[in-house]
Amino acid sequence: MKILKNKKLTSSELSFFCMQIALILKSGMLISEGIDWMYNDVEEGNVKEALNVLKNELSNKVPLYTAMEKSGYFPSYVVNMSQVGSVTGRLEDVMLSLSEYYDRDEYIKLKIKNAVFYPAMLFVMMSFVIILLVVKIFPIFESMIKELGGEMSGGSSVLFSFSTGITAGRYTMFFVIAVMIITAVNLIYGKTENGKAFYGKFFSKFVFTKPIMKKIIAYRFSSAMSLLLSSGMNVDKSMDLLLEIVDDKELKNKIEACSKSMKEGNNFIEALSKLSVFSGMHIQMLNMGQRTGEMDNVMNKLTNIYENEADQAISSTVALVEPVLVGILSVAIGAILVSVMLPLMNIMSSIG
Repeated sequence: MKILKNKKLTSSELSFFCMQIALILKSGMLISEGIDWMYNDVEEGNVKEALNVLKNELSNKVPLYTAMEKSGYFPSYVVNMSQVGSVTGRLEDVMLSLSEYYDRDEYIKLKIKNAVFYPAMLFVMMSFVIILLVVKIFPIFESMIKELGGEMSGGSSVLFSFSTGITAGRYTMFFVIAVMIITAVNLIYGKTENGKAFYGKFFSKFVFTKPIMKKIIAYRFSSAMSLLLSSGMNVDKSMDLLLEIVDDKELKNKIEACSKSMKEGNNFIEALSKLSVFSGMHIQMLNMGQRTGEMDNVMNKLTNIYENEADQAISSTVALVEPVLVGILSVAIGAILVSVMLPLMNIMSSIG
């Protein structure tokens, strides 16, 4: 079977697609007819291109999961789950669960991006204010003070001498360009497999982000396991499929370690307890769920718990970083302004 190489759908696009398929199935419409309706309704983009390929494949009377696999737009996890849903007659439920899974995944990603975006923008804006003061405003005050016959304080002299001349302009320009290049390189590198692995490991060790990453890992693990178990899979099969779902290197390593421990004779709970993914209390909840056959429901409960905890941890970290960053930059700007105002005040008092 020839599989096309196309750009995979994003989490939000997958959530939309799965929800629409679930609604089509609920209405009793044929999937091929529903895909036609979806194709006519959606705007140009990745989803429309994927639907076009699906239309062509479904016209050959193949199952939906086969068409999805051949299209190249869907991750293997979604294809496998669709196959499980088709075989067990629970495709509608599986599609709803997939939609919720990717919806939650997109929410966490957006939460992290928004948490990083505001402090970064604040830093950039206030850095430009400092550069503007040093490069443009200080020379004006320097000439004013010299014309009035005043002398600058030591701190002012250093700042003024730095702010005058072509050299200062070049230094400032080089600094801004260097920051832009470093930021661009990091953004590009962060999208590669090695980059994701590096930053995942870095943020999981960094003191401020370590608690957040731990909760996000626990959330992603429990969310995926809940979906797999609720579809009727056993734990062993779920663990195998879980490796195809996650792209987080840190989480993938933990899953591999858990699978290895299970193959060595430990049961799922024993293997999981060695990985420090869940707290002791949550391990006990899972143990009870395994005994009572309610493992999928317990995993779903843990998903909600860790989603809320990750949300709170991100908000708390941002709430801590923002005032610290504002304080540091405000002190820097204040020191610069004071070094300018003191000579002016001395001159004005001497004139008076």
